[in-house]
This record gives sequence, structure tokens and C-alpha cells, in this order.
Amino acid sequence: MTDRTFAVTLVKVGRGLPHFEVGAYRYTAEWLPQVGDTIEIRRVTTDDADPPEELRGYVTRVNPTSDAPISVVEVETSELVTTDDILA
Repeated sequence: MTDRTFAVTLVKVGRGLPHFEVGAYRYTAEWLPQVGDTIEIRRVTTDDADPPEELRGYVTRVNPTSDAPISVVEVETSELVTTDDILA
């Protein structure tokens, strides 16, 4: 199979109200992730001189019929945390 690129809505949680960035990031894979997955996303950029910003996101919603089918909450740690890590 070939990889496809999907638009992502990023939710940044901080003090006060959450900040939504609709379609500002992209996810590339063979198919959509599942809710609960942690995925790598890249900022959409028109500047080819700088590499795009990469973040990790925890998938909270997947809707294949939406313009931005994936919604994620920003993961602020650089380490991937799995269910096994939490249960250990």
C-alpha cells in the first residue's frame, strides 16, 4: 500500500481555554489511526528552507468523512508512553 496524508486538528491544552489548530498539521500513513494511538504529526508549511515542526499527538477522534479527519491532543513528553508503561 502507499502512504496517504491526512489533515489533523491539534488541541493544545494549557492555562485557560484550549487552543485549536484545525488543519495546521498533517499525519502520513497507510490509513487513519485509531482513537487512543499516539502519532507523529508535522506542521503544514510553505517554507521549504526549514524542516516542518514535528509533534506527538494523542488521538481523541477519528472521522473519515471530515475535512480534518483526525483530532489529537498535544503530548508534551518526548518519550512514548504505552499502556504497559502505566501498568508496570
